[in-house]
Amino acid sequence: SRAGALLIDLAMIVGAMIGMTLILFKIAEGAGITVDGGTNPAAHAVQALGVLWVIALFLFRNAWFLFFELGPRGATPGKRIVGIRVAARGSGTSGARLTTEAVIARNLVRDIELFMPVIFFFSAWADGGDTALAGWAGLVWFAIFALFPFFNRDRLRCGDLIAGTWVVEAPRRKLEHALSAGSVAYGRSEQTG
Repeated sequence: SRAGALLIDLAMIVGAMIGMTLILFKIAEGAGITVDGGTNPAAHAVQALGVLWVIALFLFRNAWFLFFELGPRGATPGKRIVGIRVAARGSGTSGARLTTEAVIARNLVRDIELFMPVIFFFSAWADGGDTALAGWAGLVWFAIFALFPFFNRDRLRCGDLIAGTWVVEAPRRKLEHALSAGSVAYGRSEQTG
């Protein structure tokens, strides 16, 4: 479920990035700005839009997890879809609201666990030649972190272990509320009947 949640979140992030890219292209097109590589004001405007694009990509990828996991549900949209959330772990704080430091730590470690080795692997294979060994090193690096939850009792990934968090199943409160409201109404009808 964790891998599925991550894939859903990454798909949403990529969709948001594509949407932002299309919006920036429409803004440039509407302003009559074209990429010509010159030093005129229009070329500087294209460079400014490029900077905005890079900032937006950074925010979508890094702030996505921070924003949603620091929220009251402790879950990204992907986690909510698959029915899990992030909770603080430890004595007396299990299930408590997450701290900013914990969410930042677990998400920075995700870069080391997932994004860095994948980028390392694909860039090594794209270069070819003598870098094939580097590609295998990236693959091993990824495999170590991907298999890490299978070698500890609580099935924690490295980021959860460092941050003092874990991923738990989220209760279905809407169904619980509907069932309790239905039983209260049923009890009242018995009393009046």
